[in-house]
Amino acid sequence: MKHLFFIILFTGIATCANSQDFEGGAFVGLTANQIDGDAYSGFKKVGLQGGGWIRRMFTYTIGGQMELRYIQKGALHTPTANDPVYHKTTLHFIDIPLMAQYHYNQEVILELGISPDILINAKQEDENGAIPIQDPPYNRLSMSAIVGVGYRFFEVMQVHFRFNYSIVPIRPHPSGQTYQLNKGHYSNSLTIALYYEIGNN
Repeated sequence: MKHLFFIILFTGIATCANSQDFEGGAFVGLTANQIDGDAYSGFKKVGLQGGGWIRRMFTYTIGGQMELRYIQKGALHTPTANDPVYHKTTLHFIDIPLMAQYHYNQEVILELGISPDILINAKQEDENGAIPIQDPPYNRLSMSAIVGVGYRFFEVMQVHFRFNYSIVPIRPHPSGQTYQLNKGHYSNSLTIALYYEIGNN
């Protein structure tokens, strides 16, 4: 089913990319992640991302872009002299970034958007291997805000740098407590991806 889904996706992207109104293609990249609200800090958990995108320009400088993306998020804590604990959380998401873009010139793209996030798998590990996910479980659905900048360096190639932050918690606090806007654990990611445009002549 997953293979069929992505075949349909990229067939649709290729069809849109060959129309006058739409551009589209595929992308692949890396993520650096942490989770705000757990006991660890630092963008130490490295992951992968990839998917497809479709863009439509509404004016010469303003466009909208929709993506379907697989992305790895999570957190990592490695032992130190003062803290011997090892912990890794790996979260696998399918999300749908919806981006508003301002094309500053032929090369630079500024972007802002939101992304519904669907959790497809969650794993946690300690120094002895995999461990059960403790209550409360991670939320199946969440939402992220995204801000970024892109740079076109060939006619069909772009690189995008983005900051992704949950605006809906990925998980409640284990204690169940909340404080004002702090409702739980929030995913926090820096991403870089290489975008390829299909059908650009």
